[in-house]
Amino acid sequence: MFLTKRLFLGALALSLMSWASYSSKSLANPQLSTKSLQEFTTASLVNSILDPILNPSKPYLCTTKLRVINAAVSTASPVDVIVNGKKVLENVDFRQASKYVNVTPGNIQVLFVQSGTPSTIAYRTFTGAPNSAYTVAITGTLQGPPGQPLFNQSPFVIPEDLTQPNPGKFKGRWYRFSETSAVIDFRISKSSSPNVDETRITDLTPKTAIPYPELTAGEYNFNPVLPDQFDPLINNAFNPPITVEVANQQVPEGVISDVIATGNGLGQAPNSLLLTTASTQTAPPDANGCNQIVQ
Repeated sequence: MFLTKRLFLGALALSLMSWASYSSKSLANPQLSTKSLQEFTTASLVNSILDPILNPSKPYLCTTKLRVINAAVSTASPVDVIVNGKKVLENVDFRQASKYVNVTPGNIQVLFVQSGTPSTIAYRTFTGAPNSAYTVAITGTLQGPPGQPLFNQSPFVIPEDLTQPNPGKFKGRWYRFSETSAVIDFRISKSSSPNVDETRITDLTPKTAIPYPELTAGEYNFNPVLPDQFDPLINNAFNPPITVEVANQQVPEGVISDVIATGNGLGQAPNSLLLTTASTQTAPPDANGCNQIVQ
């Protein structure tokens, strides 16, 4: 009986794959200019049918939470996001982070397409753990450091910490997803004392996400600076030029306040970036111990 089921499932898989002639590609080069949406969807369909049958398991008490960051300078346009063959996010603007969505733990296939089209930009496959959270970031071609979990080139997968900050505090990360390898510090200061560091992360490696220490809720400035400097960078790619900072940001307690640097056409210049923020309001775990987000 077991052998008969295996043979049937194998025939079903071959039948589905012949529909779109899915050709395997190494994830060593997942940044794509064109790839058939039909091919990717077929592979996801085969996996979604066979995986729960061949690998039966009890339902997970906690889902996997996933969001994306659109820092793809090559397209600089909104993206839709398809996870395991299902569209879960639409019109994620360039330079923005999406909200978190719940997905089933296990094998997670994330496909980025230009919004409203079947035109694929990139894809990534990874294993998502239950009651865990991940940011999948599509960026330009500048690579991250070797050995970075989970990948060191776009799309990047960043494991996230959605536990609540301590009472009266907030926390977050600095995401350096711009396309410059220049030496840059990241500093946070109170709006009332902008020339005094509350915290400073020095010589942050490109294409990494580094947490900053928990801070007391209040009004803050967030900005990248040259080493040992205090003045914000000026982005001269715009007319008039733009000061690269998030100024006078009121940050309440209990939130995860992330600051994201994205690139532009200035290439390797230290000021070739802009900033955006992403705020996530967390809540205590539910009765099953699952992390909670207040959207």
